[in-house]
Amino acid sequence: MIDKRFLVHGFLPAIAAACSFAVMAGLVKMASAEVPLPVLVFLRNLAGLAIILPVVLPRGRQYLKTKKLKMHMFRSLISLCAITSFFYALGHIGLAEASLLNATSPLFIGILATLILGESLNRALVLSLLTGFIGVTLILKPGTELFTLAALAGLASGFFIACAKIIIRYMASTEPVLRTVFYFSLLTTIYSAVPLLWLWQTPSPRTFIIMVLAGMTATLGQTFLTYAYTHNRAVKVAPFTYVTVLIAALIGWWIWKEIPDAGSSIGALLVITACLVITLEGKPLIAWRKQPPPAARD
Repeated sequence: MIDKRFLVHGFLPAIAAACSFAVMAGLVKMASAEVPLPVLVFLRNLAGLAIILPVVLPRGRQYLKTKKLKMHMFRSLISLCAITSFFYALGHIGLAEASLLNATSPLFIGILATLILGESLNRALVLSLLTGFIGVTLILKPGTELFTLAALAGLASGFFIACAKIIIRYMASTEPVLRTVFYFSLLTTIYSAVPLLWLWQTPSPRTFIIMVLAGMTATLGQTFLTYAYTHNRAVKVAPFTYVTVLIAALIGWWIWKEIPDAGSSIGALLVITACLVITLEGKPLIAWRKQPPPAARD
């Protein structure tokens, strides 16, 4: 029998988030052929800020007061690194590969939680991490011409996302979701504006519209994902993260005729399997399930 509550408050918003993130990635890849990376990153952040401001400002200055401004600044810098790395990968490798490498954060969270939180490594977690990184190796293909800086950038985006998630978890006890998203949008916009003093290139109206849509779909994805996590246990929502990879693969095939090779396909299965095992059963994440949900993907 279908669980109607989960269907409405979990499945549908999680699927909507996955679709939104995949469309955002496709839009960024489309725009990357026309304008420099710093401009893409800035326009994405600016669009996100424009969307969140009307939601947060009516709550007043008191709502925006925080004792963790330095943590917000550090988290936003890490998230900016994640966005920049991901966008660079989108512009140079396949949409599916970039999206999958971006989604490897559970592998890095498993390692970081052990190093930072002092969690012990059990056998299941070790096997999952080894499986995941074997899959990453199949996707990156070291020693071949397909082993590129862009592929490493895609993997780096997954690492930076893992770091950002750990910081968000640390702040979650005192920082509500909207405040966290506000400071993320504000600070990443400010940070990404600095390089434009030297690298600005005015986008065409078409590219500008594409990036506005990218910012909108990214914010929609964050909203849907936050809603799903708020109303359900993380263990039920997390698997839908990888629906984004599937939809991205379909978009890449439809628009750019991208077809992953056998090695990448096998690697993708290994990475997704390992990440799901770590997310659903991994010891470092089990302790986090009792804490507030993440603000959303960056």
